[in-house]
Amino acid sequence: MLVTEGMEKIMRLWTKMAFLLLLVPLVASAQFKDLDAAMSNLTRGFTNGDVQAIVAGIGDGEQVMLEFPGMVDKRGFFGRDQAVYVLDEVFNKAKPTGFEQRKARKVSAESQYHITARWTVEPAGQPEVRELYITLREKNDRWSVASIRSSSK
Repeated sequence: MLVTEGMEKIMRLWTKMAFLLLLVPLVASAQFKDLDAAMSNLTRGFTNGDVQAIVAGIGDGEQVMLEFPGMVDKRGFFGRDQAVYVLDEVFNKAKPTGFEQRKARKVSAESQYHITARWTVEPAGQPEVRELYITLREKNDRWSVASIRSSSK
C-alpha cells in the first residue's frame, strides 16, 4: 500500500511538470499566429495608439528596427521593452487617428511580408498623413515585427 501511494505521488508530480512544460512555449511566444492576426493588431495599434497590440508581434529576445523621423529622436534596433517606450513617446507626441493598408507583398525567398500603409496622426492637433512601412518576418510558422519606419513630415 505504501508503494502504491508513493507511485501515485510521483505520477501526479510528473503530470504537473509535463503540464507546466507544455505551457512555457505558449507564454514565451509573442509573435502573431498568422498574417490576419498581425494586420488586425497593427491596425488597432496604429489607429488607437495601442502599444501592446503592436509589441505583441515582437518575440522574446528579438530586436525590431524603429524609425519615426520628426516625431522622436530615438531610432535603431530595440527589444520589446524598449520598443514600448519608443512607441509610447511617438503616440504621446502625435495622437494616431487612422491606419489604412495600401500595399502588402509577401517575399517568400526572404520569409518576409512588406506592408505600406497610410497613417494619420495629429501632432499639435493638426491632422498629418504619413506613409508607414512595416516588415514582418516569418519564423516557425509565426510572424513577428522586424521593422517599423515612418516617412518624415
